[in-house]
Formats: sequence, structure tokens, C-alpha cells
Amino acid sequence: MRTRLLLALATFLTLVPVTLPVPGLQELIGGRFGGSETDSHAFMTVNMLVGMLGVPFTMRAVRRPGGDTRRWLMGLLLVDCVAFVGMMLAPGLWWLYAFRAIDGYAHLSAVTILMVASNRLSGENRGGAMGALAMAIMVGVAVGSPLGGWLVTKGPVPLFGSGALMLLAATMLAWLLPPVPDSTVIRHRYEWNRSSLAAWIPLGYAFMDRFSIGIFVSSFTLYLTNILGYTAPQRGLLIALFMLPFALLCYPAGRLADRTGWFVPMLAGNVLFGLVFASYGFVPKSMMPAIMVASGVCSALMFAPNLLLISDLVKRGEGEGLFGAFQVAGSLGFLTGPIVGGILVSLTRGADGVPAYREIFAGVGALEAVLALMCFGALRNLARDVRTARSQRTSAIPV
Repeated sequence: MRTRLLLALATFLTLVPVTLPVPGLQELIGGRFGGSETDSHAFMTVNMLVGMLGVPFTMRAVRRPGGDTRRWLMGLLLVDCVAFVGMMLAPGLWWLYAFRAIDGYAHLSAVTILMVASNRLSGENRGGAMGALAMAIMVGVAVGSPLGGWLVTKGPVPLFGSGALMLLAATMLAWLLPPVPDSTVIRHRYEWNRSSLAAWIPLGYAFMDRFSIGIFVSSFTLYLTNILGYTAPQRGLLIALFMLPFALLCYPAGRLADRTGWFVPMLAGNVLFGLVFASYGFVPKSMMPAIMVASGVCSALMFAPNLLLISDLVKRGEGEGLFGAFQVAGSLGFLTGPIVGGILVSLTRGADGVPAYREIFAGVGALEAVLALMCFGALRNLARDVRTARSQRTSAIPV
């Protein structure tokens, strides 16, 4: 329990700084350096691109026999701390981009290693551990945005300085973790079994889930503003109604997956989320708060069981690099979502200048649900194999 708590707290403190700058992009980029909206988008994009490219190299190094996973985690968190100090003191826009790139590499790699550590330090029932990790991730994201919105009014020093202090605290918590065991499979790699269909399924789920969230934060936000007339505080409240159930229910969803397996909650969560997403353009404004809560509940059912699925795949030898590939697939989805959303908004704009938001949301939601159902047979067979492997391991334990 102590180890699980340390991992959850370290993850929370690692995730809060990620969304601290997001609400204040105009102030941090435009007001501070005279940057444009394009510069603000570049600030967000460089973080994800460098993180996606860097994770494979980090996982390759961590996978070496005898590598100290805990020291790698501490080192990456310290590097991220330095990056935040650099962004706080940056004398110009290009310096800000450089430190943001370092932040992207260190952050995404650190979160990946936290997943690896949680998997290695957990027992047979890893759903609770993965659920706690998922909950820490989402609570950190949920806390970071409103906190950043308040801190940015105080200036870049309080905002980036607070992020640096949180990352320093996360480093200290990582130091308190017990030694992380080496992987049971000794290979030279960031590697996973690319020839196995089972190994690709959670990556597809991760991409599609984050892709839909990318549509949510871009096109859906425009819909709330331009069509439904929500003010900025009202939009913030709606997003909170989505994020809070998502964050708070990840741990119960993980425990549920321990009891029932990840198959039912994961499949049901993705199908239901797709249906709820498809309804965004059709429900009346008065129903939107309830729809946001439903979105958060379904998201929790998707996220934590998917992490448990990856953990089970790693246990059966599909490759610990799946944790890194999961991060890359999710980041790629989140990066692609706003781009596709922007293209769809432009292409479907009618003579009145209004995009076909209903059709966009219905199409994305239907795609999410259909892709989940297409994996039904493969997931069911995989779930059966996992249950068999677990029972064999349990029966092999001497009484």
C-alpha cells in the first residue's frame, strides 16, 4: 500500500505541471514575448512531438539488464524540473521552445517509467495499482488547468516555479520508492511483439481515445462557444464535470477490472463513450452537464482497464515496451485529433458559415464504438488466455 501511494503521489505531482501553462497561453506567449496564435500552438506541439520521439530511446536504455529504473525516473524528473526553471527564465521565444522540448521528452518518458515501475512492483491483482495510477494521472491533469489559470495572473515566475517545485517533490518521492526489480525478460530493447495482433489492440484503443479527446478540446470547445453560447467560466465548469468523474472513478474501475477482468468494462466503456460522444451535437443545452458526467464515467471504464490489459500482455511476454508504445500512440492521437477536427470544421462549413458539428461528433463517436466492437472477438480470446495463464500461475504457487 505504501508503494502504491508513493507511485500515485509521484504521478500526480508529475502530471499537474503538464497542464499548468495551457489556460494562460495567450499571456505566456503573446503577452510575454509578443507571439502569435501559431506560436501558442507550436508551444503545445513541440512538447508532444519531442516526447513521442524520445520515449523509445528512454525505454531502450531502461530495458538494459541491470539498469536502475528508479534512478532513471529520478533523473528524468530532475531534468523536467530544470526545464521548468528554464521556461521561467527564458529570455526569448526560441529559448522557451527549447526548454519546452526538453520538458516534453522528460515528462512523457517519466510517466512511462512510472507505469513500468507500477507494473513491476504490483502483485497478481494489478487492476487496483493501475487504477490508482490512472486516477493520479487524471486528477493531476484536472488540477493543473484551473491552478494554472490562477497562477498565470501572477506571472510566469509563480506558474513555472510552482511546476518546478512539484517536479522536485516528485523526485523525492521517487527516491523513497523500493528498488524496482529488473524485467523478467532480458533483452536489448525498447521492444514489443509487433507481430502479435493482441499487442496492437490497446495501442489502437489508446490512439482512438486520445483522438476523440483531441476533437473534444478543439472542435467541441468551438461548438460550445459559437453555437451554444457558453462563456469561458461555463466551459470550464463543463470540462470539470467531464474530468472529475473520469479522475475519481479510475481507481474503482481498476478494482472492478481485478474482479471481473478488463474485457467487459473496457469494451463497454469504449462503446458507450462512442455513443455519448455521437450525441454531443443533438442533445439540448440543458442536458449538456449530464452528458459531460456520462462522458467522464465512460472514460474511466476505458482508461484503467486498458492499462491493466497492457500489464497482462507484458506479463505474458508481449514486451514491456508496450508501455512506451501506449504513450506514443496516445500522444499521436491527441496530436492528430485537433488537426482532423480543424479540417472537418473547414470542409463542412455551410453557406451560413456554420460547420456540420452534429455530423462531425456523430462520425467520431460512431468510429470509436465501431472500432471497439470490431475488436470484440480478439479481446474475448485474449481475455480467456489471460484467465488461463493467471489460474496456472496461481495453481503453481506452493501451499
